[in-house]
Amino acid sequence: MQSPIQKKVKKPSPPEPPGSSNNPALIYNALEGFSFEETSLQNLFFHLSKLPFKLESDGELSIAFLPDDQHTELHIAHHQNPEPTDVITFRGDSQNDMAGEICISPEFAQKYCEENGGEFSREVTLYLVHGWLHLCGLDDLSEEDRVKMRKGEKVALEHLEKEDAIPEFRFKN
Repeated sequence: MQSPIQKKVKKPSPPEPPGSSNNPALIYNALEGFSFEETSLQNLFFHLSKLPFKLESDGELSIAFLPDDQHTELHIAHHQNPEPTDVITFRGDSQNDMAGEICISPEFAQKYCEENGGEFSREVTLYLVHGWLHLCGLDDLSEEDRVKMRKGEKVALEHLEKEDAIPEFRFKN
């Protein structure tokens, strides 16, 4: 039996992972002709939360799909690098209830697949997983860190494939 004091004290519930119904990822698509089912993207992040990697900050997760020029502008502004890139990640802030933001260039993925082969949806999913792993504290600056990142990507992609949780991304040119 609980004391009267225990009955009055409400324990905070643990935060729900991004992609769950009470904490959906915020999705921004600025790319004309690029499409996907939003529920499948929510499902991807919900399944990633089942892995042993944990986000460094709780709260909302933001996903932005940007045209190459805007994505490269971010790369220049935040990394002083004018080269096009696939994914840029901004770490979260628990005090502001932000898990972080993952910015993706679907055009980069499309060009990569055209030049190197591979499946477009899996490539975009790899970029999302890569950004998510950055938000979980993994990095890829040193060779040792890159090995850990690649292992994390492999584990996450295998899990998503097993759960049939890789979204179908489409590009109409």
